[in-house]
Amino acid sequence: MIELLDRLFIWLFLLFVSILLVLISILLPVTIHEREELRGAMFGYPIPFAQQDLMRNYGDYAVGYPHKFTISFGMLENVSSIYFYKNPFFFSVLIVYIGLLIIRYLHNRFLV
Repeated sequence: MIELLDRLFIWLFLLFVSILLVLISILLPVTIHEREELRGAMFGYPIPFAQQDLMRNYGDYAVGYPHKFTISFGMLENVSSIYFYKNPFFFSVLIVYIGLLIIRYLHNRFLV
């Protein structure tokens, strides 16, 4: 019984870590290749799940393309233009979770 609870705790902990890693991934910069792509910039890894219209913030920003942009939270404007898509978020968490389970299995199989 204790072993089952240990496994359940590890699986839930890995799920929590997966969700946390995927949420943190929206902070990573994305490469925008042309100015028109600023309207629908997609953030998140491994499958992009957050979309933001960066044209509002960087529309007048003169820069050579391709250029890396990060998500803008607009803390001073009190307006959020970030849209989250549930299915890509779910599949991103699932991919990271399966990857962590494989790493855990390989660690237990060959290193312990």
